[in-house]
Amino acid sequence: MSSPSKTEAKKDQFVGNVKENVGSAVGNESLEAKGQTQHNAGVVQETAATVQSFVEGAIDQVSGAVKGAYNSVTGNTTGEAGNKVQEKKGEAQKNLNS
Repeated sequence: MSSPSKTEAKKDQFVGNVKENVGSAVGNESLEAKGQTQHNAGVVQETAATVQSFVEGAIDQVSGAVKGAYNSVTGNTTGEAGNKVQEKKGEAQKNLNS
């Protein structure tokens, strides 16, 4: 199973809406139901992609903070700075997906 994709999710939502509307317009209940199903699958996939990205950001944030604290204690200022960047990157990714 591949990772959830926001792009694919948006595509499924759009195509599902088109199918649903066309099915409704021409009285084709089967096409309308398939469109609704595809749209809903896109919504679920988008939610999964957002959650996955949030979790990845949280992991980066925590990992950067822990490594940065360790480097601070051991006097490794170069490593500490790099880990601060990782922590801030994770925080930004988390905020983008919350």
